[in-house]
Amino acid sequence: MDPKVYQQQLYELGIDGMEIDVSTIERAMRTLNELEEYEGVLKKMRHNIRMDIRNIRKEYLGILKELNPSPEEKRKSSAKEVQKRIKKKKSILKKRDSKIKSYEIIENTVDSYLTQIDDARIYIKNSIETRVG
Repeated sequence: MDPKVYQQQLYELGIDGMEIDVSTIERAMRTLNELEEYEGVLKKMRHNIRMDIRNIRKEYLGILKELNPSPEEKRKSSAKEVQKRIKKKKSILKKRDSKIKSYEIIENTVDSYLTQIDDARIYIKNSIETRVG
């Protein structure tokens, strides 16, 4: 999936605008449930992002393998051809890394949200415990 789609999904999730309401125990519990739902969606999204990154790596590994010469071609290769192949491989790796970077940025955002959810969960549970006693 394209990183822009993940970005759109994060936006539509609406986690940025969420308010933590602990004014009553009922509202605190409802907020906890919402956080659990968000957490589930975010974990699935992170899994999918990691799968996409893995697939990109596999795809580019195949492309790089195709560039490897056969042993016979290796013996016949001139220094100029070797340099050309090295340059091509570096270009392919740069392209791969650039593609992966956009996914990693989204993954970092998801991880940040998951950390915030954990912090909010602790805050809510402490709030509930102080009211209950």
